[in-house]
Amino acid sequence: MVFEPALAELSASNRSVYGPTSFRDYVTRHAIEASPRTPRYISVDSLADLAPELREAGVTVLRAGSAPDGTGTGFVLVDGPNGVGDFFLRDEACFAGRSIDQFSSPIDDERLVSFRLLPNLSETSLVNLALASGVLSEALALDTSGSLTPPATGRSTFTFEFRPHREHPALLEHRNGQVEIDTLFAERRNGERTLFVVEAKTGPRASLAKHKLVYPALALAESVPPEIPIVPVYLRCRRTDGAIAFEVAECTLPDPRESIPGVDELAVERTRVLELER
Repeated sequence: MVFEPALAELSASNRSVYGPTSFRDYVTRHAIEASPRTPRYISVDSLADLAPELREAGVTVLRAGSAPDGTGTGFVLVDGPNGVGDFFLRDEACFAGRSIDQFSSPIDDERLVSFRLLPNLSETSLVNLALASGVLSEALALDTSGSLTPPATGRSTFTFEFRPHREHPALLEHRNGQVEIDTLFAERRNGERTLFVVEAKTGPRASLAKHKLVYPALALAESVPPEIPIVPVYLRCRRTDGAIAFEVAECTLPDPRESIPGVDELAVERTRVLELER
């Protein structure tokens, strides 16, 4: 098991956090058979990605950018007081039992025809369909109904402070590490300009690691004026017979421009499930 030595050290230390430390140097130091350049051990998008020994111990792993004490990428292990549930949004908890609203797009069908020509739409295409059809306008109760302007997307390196858990007193540094932003757009809601940060996933219901929304919010916080709210949004796109279900969870996070929130503090505020015929 890749993380057994780290878990043993974490348990013996009586602390809630192990690291940050270089993953490449860690596997070399403990003679672990894991490629130092393989990110899959420390790049966790969902609960299913988390190593079994970490799930069993109630511990999650977070990337921490460039390792402060060695080579390659740094990682931290975080022991959640309530287990791994502190660090993930579970689709069943977010969306199960929600009524499905049939959505009739106000957009001219000719403007959406390109989305119907391909038998399978990529994740990016599904997000663009949610924007172009008016699904996200409806789900987020925006002042603008219908199609939204093309969003910004990007992947870049950022340095910022983060708190692995609200009960962990010390801040850690995500140092010059890659953060991917799926979708970013600004629209008015109740007359107030608001920045929406969207993390989208496709396929059957599963889960989402909270840091996938927290990290982009922290990375962007310094450049967003204080009067513009930052709203994280989790979007799950599921294909059904002849339709696409867009499951939208609008989340809350303490404003990172005022104080650094814990990764666990991301929480779902409201959800909508809209189904669009293809």
